[in-house]
Amino acid sequence: MPGITEEWKIFRDGQQLEYFIKISGFENKMQTWRPGREVWSKVFCHGESEFSVDIYPNGNEKRNKKHISVYLVNRNDWDVKVHVNFSIGRHYRKEYHKIGANSSMGWERFCEHQDILADTALDAEGKLTTTVTISAIWEEVICDGKVTKKLLEETKEDVEDLKSEITDLKKEIKSLTSKTESGRKETKKMLPETQNELACLRSEVADLKDNMKTLLSQLKSLGNTSARVS
Repeated sequence: MPGITEEWKIFRDGQQLEYFIKISGFENKMQTWRPGREVWSKVFCHGESEFSVDIYPNGNEKRNKKHISVYLVNRNDWDVKVHVNFSIGRHYRKEYHKIGANSSMGWERFCEHQDILADTALDAEGKLTTTVTISAIWEEVICDGKVTKKLLEETKEDVEDLKSEITDLKKEIKSLTSKTESGRKETKKMLPETQNELACLRSEVADLKDNMKTLLSQLKSLGNTSARVS
């Protein structure tokens, strides 16, 4: 949580992760924060899985007031099984637990306020350090979750691109339709003129046919005259 926590991690033997969360002003938060208000850590990874920690300085709900509640959150779309150790000062809890996808496990009454104030859990500045140790993690195999998320993101992008292309196509179709309608109107305007031109051409063709008949008749008459003279 920016401005409230300092966080760091250590990997041991490549299998065990220790994650440290130092919370500033924790003593004041125990006394003034309402139940249900939490401090959450940054997201951290172990194996292929992502986790975070939720800490409630004055309990996760009203009935747990004056207690500290702590939870490990599975931020994945698959189940995990973990050995998890939580420690705050001299208070220590250990659990082997299956955490469902996008769920959490923890303790609503990890320890009481009076226990924290009585031991050395708080430093001179009123800061509290919580340590979470995760080991022996089993991850449910569905498919590569990161690949799936990436594919989903790419698919969403492809869908958006297709939507954009469809929008552009609709605009082009609308434009073509408009041009077609305009073309039809122009054609209708030109049709009478074209029909008049066709009528003129037909008349001219008819005149040419008549002229040809006349010429043929004249040629025939000239032929007959020549025959008689000879």
